[in-house]
Amino acid sequence: MVGLDTGFFVGLMKADQRAITAWQALSAGDSLPVVSVLTLGELLYISFRTGKPEIGKEMLHSIASAAQVVDVTRQIVEKAAALKAGRMIPYVDSIILATFMQTGCNEIHTSDRNHFSEMKNKGLAFIFY
Repeated sequence: MVGLDTGFFVGLMKADQRAITAWQALSAGDSLPVVSVLTLGELLYISFRTGKPEIGKEMLHSIASAAQVVDVTRQIVEKAAALKAGRMIPYVDSIILATFMQTGCNEIHTSDRNHFSEMKNKGLAFIFY
């Protein structure tokens, strides 16, 4: 399974060709990519901050129809706390990563090299944009 982090969608908003190609391939695939509900909030916040809330709302609608959006559960926050402990990863990012791990993702698409690069030993493949 594939997990899509906030940075992946920021790449789509910036018309990053690699992100566009990946999105097209994932959309045509048999299984839906996983997206944390927190990513939806981050994207909407970015769209409000940049003065383009309608684009953000449209993107959320597109994501909801083409991906499996996963809510935060107690198991996810417990896993996130363990991931955060002793690492320089923001807690929101640890929740998003825990969401991917709890749902069985083994490939994560993100632009957040700084926070996720030390997670390489967790059996996850990261595709950085």
